[in-house]
Amino acid sequence: MDLQKIGQRILYVRTEIAKLPQREFVQRMGLGQSNISQLEKGQSLPSCFFLYSLHVTYDVNLNWLMTGNGEVKMD
Repeated sequence: MDLQKIGQRILYVRTEIAKLPQREFVQRMGLGQSNISQLEKGQSLPSCFFLYSLHVTYDVNLNWLMTGNGEVKMD
């Protein structure tokens, strides 16, 4: 599992799909500012709660998020 690439994909979701700055994104996702920063830098693994929230809120394909395979959104 490549945390750096997962972090890049989380950053992509925040900037290209949600189109939100970190502060607003973490408020909507129920995270702390340092948490999202660590995730985007590939310094930590996303929690189940975060993954579920991304999927429900932004229709993110979790297979894509974790592996890079498939479409970004579930549509």
